[in-house]
Amino acid sequence: MVVQVKKLEPVRRMNLTSQVMDSVKTYITENNLPPGARLPTEKELTVRLGVSRNILREALKSLEAVGLIEIKVGDGTYVCDFDYSSVVTHISFALSRNEQELEHFIRARLVIEVGAMELVSSRVTDADVRTLEACNERVESARNVEERAEADLDFHRDLLAIAGNPILSEFGSFLGRFFMEAQYLTDQSARLGTAAAHRALIDALKERDAALAKEIMTKHILTWREGR
Repeated sequence: MVVQVKKLEPVRRMNLTSQVMDSVKTYITENNLPPGARLPTEKELTVRLGVSRNILREALKSLEAVGLIEIKVGDGTYVCDFDYSSVVTHISFALSRNEQELEHFIRARLVIEVGAMELVSSRVTDADVRTLEACNERVESARNVEERAEADLDFHRDLLAIAGNPILSEFGSFLGRFFMEAQYLTDQSARLGTAAAHRALIDALKERDAALAKEIMTKHILTWREGR
């Protein structure tokens, strides 16, 4: 009987780099290293991980690119306080190239923001309404895309804050950052309709009409499909 021997596949450089990245992340997590903590020296890491200095440097630079560590030349490598902005930049690039990814984010936003309208409608106060109106005035008076995007993000943050659930607010804020970036990818008509949708939503909240608020929010979020 002939036994077929499978070939040994060479270890791909990228796989090795990814493994080193995972090992460093695990080291940070298991040792509960706080932001500002210093990692072992480059020499120590190459010995402990059993890799070349080039592979280690590739891995560390990749971790730095996503904001997990900071490499200070001539000093050392330090743990960073994770910043989502670097992730947002990478994923917003994916949104610009991949319709399916954008669809996933639209659906996620529908679940979070439309789902929150029941709670928001039951908790909204006159002071909350005034805050939302002031935010929307900034949307209307924005002089450029950057100002409009920032004001739009603030509106949705303030809206979800009314629910009084910090976890909900964090999820909404996280998704909102992607859509803030995506404003640069939509046409002018989709952006100009934002303030009108906000006004309609505020009116629904004044009446504590959760069903209407959900309907308006759904239409508002779905304009991202039309503006592509």
